[in-house]
Amino acid sequence: MQLNSDLRARLEWMFENQPDLVRELNRSGKLEENLNVKLMAAYRLDKQMKEQGFAKDQIEEAVMSMLAPSDGPAMSDNPRKPLRLKEREAIWRRLEATEAAEQRLHVVKSNPQT
Repeated sequence: MQLNSDLRARLEWMFENQPDLVRELNRSGKLEENLNVKLMAAYRLDKQMKEQGFAKDQIEEAVMSMLAPSDGPAMSDNPRKPLRLKEREAIWRRLEATEAAEQRLHVVKSNPQT
């Protein structure tokens, strides 16, 4: 999993708008899968819009609206309590460690010792 800006935007949105879901997905080990599903849907939308000739700014806006909708629960009259900073930091550390391990594994597979 690559921690790119799209993934970061999605996860920050989830921290604010879906804290209970983030906790549950993180606890069950399914957070990365959930993020990947949403990212793949956004990337499919990006590709479709490019094929249909939409302007770059329209595509970026549509993709960001899918990943981090501006009308989420955090913007309601009764917003949920967002994920605490300590929880956020722990999740980011785990995702960054996972990414680093995946990169090391890729290097090992790309350069097998003879």
